[in-house]
Amino acid sequence: MSSKITPISGCSRCERVPDPLPASGHLYLAPPMIHTTRELMGYFDQMGLEYSEPYNGIFKVGFKQTELETLCQDFLSNVSRLELNDTKALVLGQNEELTVHHVTRMEPLESIVAKIEGEWLFEMLSDDRIFSHFHPIVSANNPAEVFAYECLARATSEEGQFVNPGKMFEIARQTGMSFNLDRACRLAAIRGCVEHGLDKPIFVNFSPGTIYNPKHCLQTTMEAIMQANLSPEKIVFEVVESEEIADIDHLLGILNYYRENGFRVALDDLGAGYSSLNLLSKLRPDFIKLDMELIRGVDSEPYKSVITENILSMSQRLGVKTIAEGVETIGEFQWLQDKGTDYIQGFLFAKPAAPPEHVRIPEG
Repeated sequence: MSSKITPISGCSRCERVPDPLPASGHLYLAPPMIHTTRELMGYFDQMGLEYSEPYNGIFKVGFKQTELETLCQDFLSNVSRLELNDTKALVLGQNEELTVHHVTRMEPLESIVAKIEGEWLFEMLSDDRIFSHFHPIVSANNPAEVFAYECLARATSEEGQFVNPGKMFEIARQTGMSFNLDRACRLAAIRGCVEHGLDKPIFVNFSPGTIYNPKHCLQTTMEAIMQANLSPEKIVFEVVESEEIADIDHLLGILNYYRENGFRVALDDLGAGYSSLNLLSKLRPDFIKLDMELIRGVDSEPYKSVITENILSMSQRLGVKTIAEGVETIGEFQWLQDKGTDYIQGFLFAKPAAPPEHVRIPEG
């Protein structure tokens, strides 16, 4: 354990799972334009719903058990996607009164609908049903040698069924719970590393958009690492680019915080677009991971071959280690090996699992 890790006070937004929507109460809606207001009032009148206008332009309608979803969905069918996003909404419990403070918390109606549909995510986070599968990263020159494991977030429903990770992250984004989910995934990776006795480095994914200030938002992550007695050198924090990075300086501040505490950093999905290539000179990662769409068929498609070979050559000159993701065929592996790729990751050798699978050595 390194004494360099110096976390301070934590982040309440990351650490506290938001409360689910109340079973009954009042829905407040603030339409963006007169047309939307007319549609809203027309719907209320058609359904015989009692409503009021406690503030100019803000409408209040009550709901009981299970009625909120129907209320929102029916209104959605009468407005455009743009109106849906621009209609601000708030749900309060039966005994809560609207205040100016509440008005500042109004959010797009689309987010309210997502919270209704994604109630299972609230429960999943509260019940701590997030865990990690581990995907081996092997040496290109000696694939029998596992260099590290990437930690991939997984979760189960109340019935014990696996939840689609893409759906999980999409609902988190729509409901404003990306902060909570990203933190839960980081902690699950550390917990799983200890549980399965992994003696190799682990790559822990993080989304820059879920970290306001690393000294606060990464408090529990740092504490978990210290409590697990893991050396910082054993952990690589990997930037995931599921969304465009809007603030490079903010990301650089996060990476510098990691480096100051002895961790290494990786840039994911290089080659997936222009952004990651442009980030290289500023971020100077220890590792870059080549996007699986670029790797797929790299041994047989000339355009992919030229692009990938240039990235590998550039990385070698910069002293940045390379990891090729999504390798599934002998041809891809042999091509990458011949071109000097440092590490390989893909189903050709193993699938993500907990505990991690033993690496298969392909013939040929």
